[in-house]
Amino acid sequence: MTFRVSFQFFTKCYSNVVIKELSNNTIIAKNWLNQLNISSIPKNLLKERFDRSSGPGGQNVNKLNTKCTLSLPHVSGCDWIPQEVRKQLVNGSFRYYKKTTDMILVQADETRSREDNRMACKTKLINEIKKHCTFQNVTRADKMKKWERSKNKDNELRIQKKKTAK
Repeated sequence: MTFRVSFQFFTKCYSNVVIKELSNNTIIAKNWLNQLNISSIPKNLLKERFDRSSGPGGQNVNKLNTKCTLSLPHVSGCDWIPQEVRKQLVNGSFRYYKKTTDMILVQADETRSREDNRMACKTKLINEIKKHCTFQNVTRADKMKKWERSKNKDNELRIQKKKTAK
């Protein structure tokens, strides 16, 4: 699908340029990803568990359960995450996704504090999701034509070299 746009900053050079349209799901997913932060994660979906830590903290880590393990079960059916993002997390190589149990599992034991480790887990989760998920940008039609011409020219040169080599 294509549509015509004439943005104010395109007006001088590119008015009424044909631009490839992004799908509605992709736009929703990009916006969701941009707005994703610690406070936007629904607390009722995450399961927290605290265990004995092996990180820094001396005797404190031997006595108290400070290591935080966050799990987000049923990722493939989770409505909180947009469909485009879910596809990338489940089908890609997202390091915290466990395919056998269909869950995301994040652990942190960097500090002596439970709260700090809980925040570290959430921060890890958000940063990894943002790092892992990528979306294609809108490409102008004139750029696409330019690259197509370049590709065709290179292809013709390659064929010419093959013919002369025989």
